[in-house]
This record gives sequence, C-alpha cells and structure tokens, in this order.
Amino acid sequence: MKKVIKYISYGKYETGGYKHELFYAEQLHQYLNKKGENVSLEIVRKNRFYTNPLAYLKLFLLGLTSNVNYNIVVARVALFAVLRNVFTQSKVYIVLHNFDKNDGKSFWLNLYYEALFFVLKNTRNKNISIVAVAPFWVQFFKEKTNQNISVFYFPNFFNNSFYAPFINPKKEKQIHLGQWSFKNHPDVFDIAKQLTNQGYYCYFSTNFKDFATKSSTYEVVYFDQFENYLSQMALSEFTLAITGINEGWNRVAHESILVGTPVIAYAKAGLLDLVKESKSIAANNMKVVLQAIENKNVQANPSLLAHYDVKNVVDYLSKILN
Repeated sequence: MKKVIKYISYGKYETGGYKHELFYAEQLHQYLNKKGENVSLEIVRKNRFYTNPLAYLKLFLLGLTSNVNYNIVVARVALFAVLRNVFTQSKVYIVLHNFDKNDGKSFWLNLYYEALFFVLKNTRNKNISIVAVAPFWVQFFKEKTNQNISVFYFPNFFNNSFYAPFINPKKEKQIHLGQWSFKNHPDVFDIAKQLTNQGYYCYFSTNFKDFATKSSTYEVVYFDQFENYLSQMALSEFTLAITGINEGWNRVAHESILVGTPVIAYAKAGLLDLVKESKSIAANNMKVVLQAIENKNVQANPSLLAHYDVKNVVDYLSKILN
C-alpha cells in the first residue's frame, strides 16, 4: 500500500526556515523509499501571509488536512494537526525553529502558542514529535513540553564542497551586515554608521528584489544569483549576525563561515550553538563588535562545521525514525 508524506507550510518568501523544512521533507521521502517503503511526497504551500484573527483561523485549520501517514507541519499549523491525529494516529512532525515571546507576536498568536504547548504537555500520543534545528532548541522544547513528547534534532545541512571554491583570502574593506530582516537588532544600523565613517562599505544581503534599497550608511543588495551572494560575502572582512530575537540557527552566518568569512554575532539561543561550534566571535554590544572588526584576529574555519555536510543526513533521519 502506498504511503504519503505531506509537508504543510505558508509564506511568500523562501526563508531559511522554509528551506530547512522542505529539505527535511525531501530527505525523509528519499530515505523511506530507499528503505523499501512506497512513499510519495505532497507539498502544500500557501503563498501568503496571515495577519489578522480570521486569517489566523484559516491558517490554523490547514492542520486538519494533515491526514496522511507522515505529516510535516510548521508551528502555526501544528495545533489542529495534533487534534486531527487523535483520529488518524498518523505521524506528525512539528518543525519548530525557535520560540521567543518578545518577537512581536500579536495577542492572538501568543494565545495560540499557549494552547499549542498546553496540548503538547498533556498529550500521550507517541506519534507526535517536534523537530528542532539546534541543540539549544532541542533542550528548550523538551522542557517546554515537560519531556512529554519526543524532540528530535535535525540541523541545517549544506553541501560543503559547493561552498569551498568561493573561499577568497583577499578581503576588501567591506562588512556584510547579514540578511535584511525584521530579526535584526537596532544596533546594527549604528554599527553600519560608525563603520561607514571609517571608510567601510556596509551592506545587507537579500534574495527578494522588493527589499533592495540604499541609504547613506548601508545598502540592501538583492542577489538574483546565489553564486554572486557567496562571492560578495567571501570578499567581506566579516559577516555580522546582530539579531534581536532568540534565533533558531543563522543560515547566513553558517554560509559565511563556509566561504571563509568570519562571523561576529549577538549570540544567544541556537545562534550561540553555531558561534561556539565554529569558534566565531560572540558579542553583546556595539563596542565589542567594533573592537573585533578593528582587531581582525579571528579566522573562519569551515572544517569545524563539517558534520553539517549533506552526506550525514541519514545519521539524523535514522534516529528520528527509530
């Protein structure tokens, strides 16, 4: 009998979180078929944002369509997927990248998350599990659910050999400010101003053409080709990850290390895991960031992140399924 994996998500842009979720779905599909199961993959992607209570309800109700053998759902679909599972008893993998009460969620979304974690803390269904992207978040969600459900570790994976040719020992007087995002701490703009006054070219990167802009102290550069983005980052002295929230993992920072550009980060939560593993610079204020840029005494070492190579995916999937 043919089995089905269904991945349910939403959003207008291909974010790092989306890439991680989709990769997990695709790799699970390949893995199960190689194990001899006859499995197909169905992708349900709503190309929109949900910004009011009625729209939230429509989004939440998507969870009721998680009616196949293996269901991979994002946080805002998870509650109704769990409730649907009471009747179907199928597998539900809730991919949770992070959780931060102070990231600007509305009253209704905060209420939803309270309900979600209440249900997860009290469910006895062994078919429900969480998939987290960093060791910090594995432990966090175990505690958040009172160790009641399984929390699996499935990190971001990269084809390290693809990135290696972009490494460039020649550096120009430029600083990659990281990805243009609402997640950025306001400090990053003051940092850009001070560095611009010192003669640096400061830029954010973006994959979205509508975000491209330019000011007197920084530029938001749209890269229509991924290779161009990597080449530009490889020429930069540093990449900054000056986040204002508890991040799951910073994909841009990881890629920066893979192309030989060191990272300075406001390191906390999953981003702190990345900083520690890559021996990058952890900072907690602008002064530390600016001093590190002036000192230039850190080198990126891609080999420290070799265990996140795509060839190791099976090791993580086997733990999840067993």
